Amino acid sequence: MTAEIRTDVNRPNVPVDGTTITAEVDVEPGEKQEQVQRHIALCIDTSGSMSGEKIQRARDGASWVFGLLEDDDYVSIVAFDSEAELVIRPTRWGDIDRDDAMATLDELTAGGGTNMFDGLRTAQNSLESLEFTDGANEGTAVRRILLLSDGKDKHNDPPDFRDLALEIDEAGIRIESAGIGHDYNEDTIRTLGTTARGEWTHLEGPGDIEDFFGEAVEQANSVVATDAQLELDVADGVEVTDVYRALPQAQDVDLDWEDNTAIVKLPDLTEREHQRVVMKVHVPGQRDEEQDVDLVDVALTARGGTARDTISVTYTEDNEKLAENNEDVQLDHQQTVIQTELGKGNVETAETQVEQMTRIHGEETQIVQNVQRQTEIVKEGGRAERNRATKIVSDDDEGIQK
Repeated sequence: MTAEIRTDVNRPNVPVDGTTITAEVDVEPGEKQEQVQRHIALCIDTSGSMSGEKIQRARDGASWVFGLLEDDDYVSIVAFDSEAELVIRPTRWGDIDRDDAMATLDELTAGGGTNMFDGLRTAQNSLESLEFTDGANEGTAVRRILLLSDGKDKHNDPPDFRDLALEIDEAGIRIESAGIGHDYNEDTIRTLGTTARGEWTHLEGPGDIEDFFGEAVEQANSVVATDAQLELDVADGVEVTDVYRALPQAQDVDLDWEDNTAIVKLPDLTEREHQRVVMKVHVPGQRDEEQDVDLVDVALTARGGTARDTISVTYTEDNEKLAENNEDVQLDHQQTVIQTELGKGNVETAETQVEQMTRIHGEETQIVQNVQRQTEIVKEGGRAERNRATKIVSDDDEGIQK
């Protein structure tokens, strides 16, 4: 693994009676060292509401995926309406007759209800079966469920899908979930993408389906390392709270604790796609002045490789040193919190955060202006605007998003 991490804090110097600082960890993914093997499960809604152009575009999107696969990749297709059906079992692409695959796509028709839960479960089972059959190489496998739906599962609620997504994530499978149109359950689509360390997206119309499938499959081919996570080894008396993934998509994080170590699960590391995690760190009091203290030892682990850095501060009573402030780190955290709330449609909460941000940093600050504008856009818009709000845009020449 060639990935590297870099830590930063908004206040490098803290008073001896303690305080709260903002910290961030930037992850540089490095370069791909070996060819990956993609295990792609297309999970396609074929309920009655998908009739017409949507089902046709779904067939076209699946056909486009076929054109992006290499011989050693594996593909399966699950269609779900009132029931789920594995229409193409997980098979090495080089062993599939192309005409037969296209004929199978042509047979996908829309009708019935929306049993998304069973569709996902079937897709999960299809990918997990590759651990034991067909000679799949788990060590270099990048496993994806690409979910497309325009409806609501009438038998299962978002908490049910969260439990299922956690199980899928534990199996090393990432979910890219897309809702199309305006009648799908947005909470479900968002829960699936964020819980299983993938992404969620809104598709405005049938013409977006092909891009969704194609971009997800191409991105999977650029994975540097799978099953990435940050291990935060926290010193005695130190607390870590308010943790968010800022990049590639603004998402709040539930920490998994093991003694004094918090685990932050990350999306798979992908070439040219930086990741960032932001957090609050509560610093305890300390008797000794001018003492450097390591608050959190940070380790990035992914596919057997490790990179390390430390979140550290210096205790002091020197007012000039205490006044030192890296405003960018604090702004990154506040922006991520706001854009996460906007993605959930919590406009009032976001507006309160924007007001606080404006009082502290002033209306002339570029990031403040950005979140003010995004909040207004989401307030006046709909699902597309909420989804776009979670993408923190790039503003420099190196492609590092800010």
